[in-house]
Amino acid sequence: MATDRDGTAVPPRMPVRSHSRVTGLIRVVLSLWLIGSSVATFADPQGATSSTGVPLGTLLPIAGLSFTLGVFLLTGFMSRVCGLVLIGLAAWQLSLGLWPVAIVEAALGLYLMLRGGGAWAMDIYVQKMQDRVRLKSRLSSPESS
Repeated sequence: MATDRDGTAVPPRMPVRSHSRVTGLIRVVLSLWLIGSSVATFADPQGATSSTGVPLGTLLPIAGLSFTLGVFLLTGFMSRVCGLVLIGLAAWQLSLGLWPVAIVEAALGLYLMLRGGGAWAMDIYVQKMQDRVRLKSRLSSPESS
């Protein structure tokens, strides 16, 4: 263990985990892209229909789901579940012939499903709060006495 100037033992510093920040950055950029693309579809549904060749009745639910996923990913809440839903959305888009976008969405959805939300995600704070509650209940339970 290292010591400071006074000779007091100092615990080793934890290394900065850059992969968490990269994951967080990917999550935020993906969320902004999902929100932006769905807003563009809602702003001009006829133009989106003509550019993609997908009927409006199919395109609007995709845009609604993309917007919802974007908001959830922006906050970082339930990031792994959002990754799974994003894979499903990508499969749906692949069946409609929107393959370039769908392949990227599927890959990023799989990445988020496996890695989580990364830095700045609400999931981290929810987990810390749940751990605190579990510890408190364990300390106050009659079995711990």
